[in-house]
This record gives sequence, structure tokens and C-alpha cells, in this order.
Amino acid sequence: MKILLSAAVAALSLTTLAGCSGGDDDGATAEDPASAPPATTESSDPTDEPTVGTYPELDAESYTYILEQICFCPLTNPVEVTVEDGEVTSAVIARGGQGLKKGSEAPEYLWITINDVIAQANDTDAADVEVDWPEGQEWPSRVAVDKVEMATDDEITYIVRNVRINEG
Repeated sequence: MKILLSAAVAALSLTTLAGCSGGDDDGATAEDPASAPPATTESSDPTDEPTVGTYPELDAESYTYILEQICFCPLTNPVEVTVEDGEVTSAVIARGGQGLKKGSEAPEYLWITINDVIAQANDTDAADVEVDWPEGQEWPSRVAVDKVEMATDDEITYIVRNVRINEG
């Protein structure tokens, strides 16, 4: 039995070595990327979509929107945020529940502008950032940020909806 097993191992080893011998190839190997000519892809139309670090700010200075912040935070209810001249002037609970009264003032950490949300989308130091930004819209609808890789409970998702820009 040992002789038969030894013969099988030897035959398998020889087959493997013969397969790696390269006896019928032309001897060419992969080129070092430094010696290969650089690839050029020129385009007259910019087609790159924004990525983390390149999302544009919202130009509007006065607007109202609904913000939902999903995280391991004390408050997860939607908040109606009012921004005037680029500053948050009010943030109130939009829907009651969980001991919160509709219309009551939201905690200070939720007094953020859409540009504050966009700043989170542009956080190049975060471990992971995912952004949903509908085509033709001037703001993201969802920004999910994982600040620290492999940390627990540090992820924050911002939902932006019902944006109403104030004209004038």
C-alpha cells in the first residue's frame, strides 16, 4: 500500500512540474508597469461623477428640509430644519413618538444645514462613505458615514428629504 501511495505522489509531482515547465511558450513574461507605455484615455466631455471629497455644496442660503439621522443616537425621529442665510434658525421634531412631542425643539446636534451633510459626504478621513445623490438634484438624499473601520456603533446615516428652497 505504501509503495502504491508513494508512486501516486511521485506521478502527481511530475505532472505538476511538467505543467509549469513552460516548454511550449515563447518565454515572454508580463511587463513591468513602469516599462509599459502609459495608457491614455482622453475625453472631450467630463463624465466623472462626484466622489467622496468632490461633492458640491448647495448654493441656496435659505430653505427648509426634513432630516433623519440614523445612528446609535438618543433621537431617531425626523426633524424639520429651517436655514436662513446659511445658518440654522430652528430644528423641531417633525413627528412625535418615543417620548418626543411633535413641534418641540430638536437637540443641538441635529441643527445642521444640508451643506453640513454634504461635508460628511466629503469626509476623506472616514473609513467608508456611501452617498445617494439623485441626478439633477442639488443635494444628496442619503449620506452614510462609517468614521472608524471595525469600530462598533460609530456609523451615521443622514436622510435628506422634502427640501423647500425659499425664493427671494
